[in-house]
Amino acid sequence: MGTILFYSTFFSTTASSLVKPWIGIMAYYLLAILGPQYIWWWHFDGLRASLWVAVFTLGGIALQIGQNNYDFSFLKTKQNLWLALLWLCISLSYYFGPYVAKFDSYVLSPDQLFSITNSIFLFYFCASLIINDLKKVSYLGIIMIISAGYLIYWANSQYLNSNWEQFNMGRLMGPESVNGSSIYRDENTFAMLFVTGLPFIYYLGHEIKQNYLKYLLWCLIPLGCHAVFLTGSRGGLVGLCVLVLLGFYRTKHKFMAIPLIILFVLFYQWQAGSVMKERADTISEYESETSAEMRLTAWKGGLRIMESHPLIGVGLGSYITALPDFIESSPRVAHNTFMQFAAESGVGAGICYLVIVYLFFRNSKRIRVWCSENSKNIISSRIGHYNDACTLSFAGLTVCSLFLSLNTYEIYYFLLLISNALFVMISKPFVEA
Repeated sequence: MGTILFYSTFFSTTASSLVKPWIGIMAYYLLAILGPQYIWWWHFDGLRASLWVAVFTLGGIALQIGQNNYDFSFLKTKQNLWLALLWLCISLSYYFGPYVAKFDSYVLSPDQLFSITNSIFLFYFCASLIINDLKKVSYLGIIMIISAGYLIYWANSQYLNSNWEQFNMGRLMGPESVNGSSIYRDENTFAMLFVTGLPFIYYLGHEIKQNYLKYLLWCLIPLGCHAVFLTGSRGGLVGLCVLVLLGFYRTKHKFMAIPLIILFVLFYQWQAGSVMKERADTISEYESETSAEMRLTAWKGGLRIMESHPLIGVGLGSYITALPDFIESSPRVAHNTFMQFAAESGVGAGICYLVIVYLFFRNSKRIRVWCSENSKNIISSRIGHYNDACTLSFAGLTVCSLFLSLNTYEIYYFLLLISNALFVMISKPFVEA
């Protein structure tokens, strides 16, 4: 019965994407963020879900464009221009990078990375054209809440059920299919989901009128913090601290900051666990063989790569292959998103990444000012909630990207999509829900 229900839902959703492509965009981001194909892998066995969604969604978009049903101002933004330039730099590095053909590693090959990158950028630009009103933005917010909420439940259930096989040296890994594939197998990547999901759970909780449902949703927040602790991710812990501090900075109730920060510290001491605490104690260590020392070594090598290959880098997915030729080190990724872009795809790619981050926060500020100036508009509070949720998530992700390579992390582009839609909406004479 469950299989019949699953296939009925999947094929009806896919077919609907041909008539209403925004449904396909929602399905794509649900697959990309929640990853149901890894949680309930037996239903997806032999079913190329993403391919089916892509074919019908792109077909629907083509039909809608032919009928002139889209407002292209949502696509023609500065943020999207710099994203297009970033994709161009990545493409050039894939085709002309000197180390692409020398690839020799256990991680994804340049061919696989280029295919993933093309899918991410293609759907982002398609979604930018389609997500053109607040109702569709709200659906994206619901997808983030569903994804983060379910995986918070999943993470805590692994701990409560003592499923220690899901832990790697005491650190919780995300769900994976029977063949070991997963978007959240890496503990740091799994932690980032909770860091980016918690602001949506908090701010979008304000949209719920029934107080008991609102507080029930907010009960996920401490469980989400505990899920980060279970991953043992220092980047995730830093991200949580950024959310707490920035959240209190932006709130009107600053008098609550000190007691709630104390409560967060007490909760950390109570529930963080020995693995999280031991790893957190080494954040500032720089002795040899520590994670910090390895990152510094990778960054030094990255700077030398940028100096030697400033135009197109060493090639997409080739940082690991090239690093030992520039510094005495074992093969490893950059552990820094900017460095990974700039070393692999040229300094221009690094500049594009930095400009995109700048534009995001500039647009966020302008949206916040607009909401303040139009406080009497009933829609402004909703836009403000989505903007605040998106901004805190992106801030946490940006700080963590200083220590992690998140170049193909889908949530990064998901947040850019929401911000892009909100910014274009407030730039128009009036906003429609």
